[in-house]
Amino acid sequence: YAYWKVRMKAFLKSIDERVWLSIENGWERPTTSIGEWTTAQKEAASFNNKVINAIFNAIFMEEFKRISNVKIAHTAWNILQTVHEGTKAIKINKLQQLISRFESIRMFDDESFDEFYAKLNDIVNSTFNLGEVYDQPKIVRKILKSLTEDFRPKVTVITESKDVDSILVDELVGSLQSYEFDFPKTNKSKSMALKSVDDVDDYGLDD
Repeated sequence: YAYWKVRMKAFLKSIDERVWLSIENGWERPTTSIGEWTTAQKEAASFNNKVINAIFNAIFMEEFKRISNVKIAHTAWNILQTVHEGTKAIKINKLQQLISRFESIRMFDDESFDEFYAKLNDIVNSTFNLGEVYDQPKIVRKILKSLTEDFRPKVTVITESKDVDSILVDELVGSLQSYEFDFPKTNKSKSMALKSVDDVDDYGLDD
């Protein structure tokens, strides 16, 4: 839904900025007959109808059934948003939980980098779905701070040779995957894995 929302907003704005404003500001049908509408009222109705048409043609049947009888674009948009994001209070609560998970997640000693990154990426994507975006530098710094001791030499090389804030996430992930592939795997106990969560070194990186 988050991806659809961003793309739909861009599409509606590309038609006319006032088309998008019909969602933000809402539209109320005039009480007079259509023949008595002013030019401004006719334009406002047209913008609203363009939004409704665009949404109807960009959703699946299940979503369409939820808003098929809705005539006001602002209302249709809010229905879909509430269905997928929850009420404002629920959304805030979910975001707080995800932010807390993002801050606390660390790579365990007995898991691979891919396993760790999959968990982190899931948090990032879930946060994005609720309208909160982590920028690339923050994700890069989070990854570098959260790795196990095995990655210390690689992290040191990266932080000393590059501007961390200019590194792309995909570039870093590929580099770390290659690095991990080259060093021997060891079987480490769960106790050590749990210890790494509390004692992991931040490598001198600040948010």
